[in-house]
Amino acid sequence: MADPVRRLIVAVEGQTEDNFLRRILQPHLWVFGIVVSATIVGKAKAAARGNSGKGARGGGCYADWERDIRNCLKDNPSRDFRLTTLFDLYGLPDDFPGRDRIASDRSQAERCDRLEQVMASRIDDWRFAPYLQLHEFEALVMACLQDLEGLYDAPDQLAGLARLQAEVAELQPEEINDSKETAPSKRLERLIPGYRKTKDGPDAVEKAGLNHVRSQCPRFNAWLSHLEGLGATTAMEASRA
Repeated sequence: MADPVRRLIVAVEGQTEDNFLRRILQPHLWVFGIVVSATIVGKAKAAARGNSGKGARGGGCYADWERDIRNCLKDNPSRDFRLTTLFDLYGLPDDFPGRDRIASDRSQAERCDRLEQVMASRIDDWRFAPYLQLHEFEALVMACLQDLEGLYDAPDQLAGLARLQAEVAELQPEEINDSKETAPSKRLERLIPGYRKTKDGPDAVEKAGLNHVRSQCPRFNAWLSHLEGLGATTAMEASRA
């Protein structure tokens, strides 16, 4: 592999996505010549409120997210720098721009596309390519339920997982809906006692492998394909310099 030639920061909402990036996407994208790190949006503001320390989450309002994104781009002026996001469509902050235009969207995937376009337009930096996961990170975990099974041995956990598999058997992982009772994360927490959001989900995805997850989650696959292409884009830019 050639020396890495592009830096990529992924803005995320919390520790679960941060763990996923460090453990799974970092080594994967390294092969494509891309150095990846994560930043948790709103974490500095949360720390100011006293929510700090290992595992502290960010979140908060969109205004904090946008400020962090703008500062990140300002602090990294290189043409070889890129910034993307891994935010959940489910549970977006109330002040997320364009969130109230629900009736105009023909599908949830179209809503993701539109909101990404709104973010990109507001930030207005060609190095920024936002991404919203449909409906949330745990959709990727739903693609790996067989591998999640290997993490448990308690009868109540295995029974709950079996019920979950039956519930979603006819659904595509990214199409599992986003109500407060049936969003992927809510199903996992409701049916599997002791489910550890920040660890068990990334563990299952790592065990299943990215190829399996990509085959089940087309929107995630398209985003990851775009990120992989950044390495090739950098090489072509260098050859023209």
